[in-house]
Amino acid sequence: MKTVVNPPTLTTMNESPRTAIDPPAGGLVTLLAVNRDFRRLWLGNLISVCGGWFSAVAVYAMVYEHSGEPLAAGATLALRYLPGLLVGPWGGVLADRADRRTVMLAGDGLLAVLALAFLLADSPGTLWLVYPLTFVSAATGFVFQAARGAWMPSLVRREEYVLYSAAVQVNGLLFQAVGGLAGAAVIGLFGWRWAFVVNALSFLLSLLLTALVTAGSRRGGSGRGPGWAASFREGVRAARRIRLIAALLCLEAVFCLGLGGMITAMIHLALRVHDLGDGGTGWFYAVQGIVGATALLVLAPRLQRMNPRARLTVIGLSCLGEGICTALLGLPTATWAALTLWGLAAFADVVYGPTAIAALLSAAADEIRGRIMSLWSAVATASLALSALAAGALLDALGHRTLLIALGTLMAAPGAAWLLALRTDTITGPTTRPQPDVKTKL
Repeated sequence: MKTVVNPPTLTTMNESPRTAIDPPAGGLVTLLAVNRDFRRLWLGNLISVCGGWFSAVAVYAMVYEHSGEPLAAGATLALRYLPGLLVGPWGGVLADRADRRTVMLAGDGLLAVLALAFLLADSPGTLWLVYPLTFVSAATGFVFQAARGAWMPSLVRREEYVLYSAAVQVNGLLFQAVGGLAGAAVIGLFGWRWAFVVNALSFLLSLLLTALVTAGSRRGGSGRGPGWAASFREGVRAARRIRLIAALLCLEAVFCLGLGGMITAMIHLALRVHDLGDGGTGWFYAVQGIVGATALLVLAPRLQRMNPRARLTVIGLSCLGEGICTALLGLPTATWAALTLWGLAAFADVVYGPTAIAALLSAAADEIRGRIMSLWSAVATASLALSALAAGALLDALGHRTLLIALGTLMAAPGAAWLLALRTDTITGPTTRPQPDVKTKL
């Protein structure tokens, strides 16, 4: 076997070409202003995420209206996550073998068709269609995300990974706010059907913007490479071998065992405890989006300037803070107090993504990036699905207050353990430092 080490290169194709001596972008606005191709993919994702939140609010309202059962909502949420475990890892293999741009284009087209198919489920007799449609849509989305997560980072520099992750996260938060409130308004005024139409149109717009981008690392490697199963095992071995990646996967797995149930409990709080109407979840999503997006716009440049160890500390503090807020979420009887606690949880949560993703991207070479990012997604979604389904089943038995205290404890504990491990250097060492891109030729 022969090992070839590739020197750093800039693969972006911008309005004003950037050279290796140009300074990295200093903030989110600057990154989007100077990097045309990244901006197009970011905007396409922004639009499709908005439509997705329209659809999410509509699906939860539909399920509650026709079934009235917390378990049904929990099952729907679980089916949004489960494909991340069953399909997501193979999407990562595909992202490292196929043209990532082509995978994203095909994904957008299929998601548009599936969004319209939800119109068939708007009655008690056809409600069962929600479950297979949710599963297939989520599976397609996870393959799409694997390709996007492998391709988009190649459009920015290594020093801009924090800003890249923050930009991807902030677009979801911005349109989580707009999509949540707009979804609630559309459902209240026109019913569920228009929310699904808006979702389909958003995927088509995303497809058109993605088609305009051709730059970046569209393939993870050269040549045929090993078979699918061998390629998957190679990614798993890399994740186990690199200490920081392995630690992040463990943290994500335990933390999300609380997070999925928290979302199920939030749906119950919005629709049953605080009685905010069919679009009630939109108010919680809107608060999360507004608080999170504002915090990211302010904090992302500061996170980028932090040294790597300080950013690792932020990861643990984020989990600890969100867990505490979740444990308190079920106590208020006033809607404004519950929304305030939800906003504080969103503030604690929002710094986690940029810091954790930047650490993963720095530790994973481009050749395995699709598999590493899909493993991250698979671990998270497996825990989220299990937690969402269990919380739906336990809500009636335990009550929302007791359940949220248990979920908050489960979220805070791994954050505390992470901080302790950092103090003892358990998760730091030579294997956590960024490595050059390495390609192996047979």
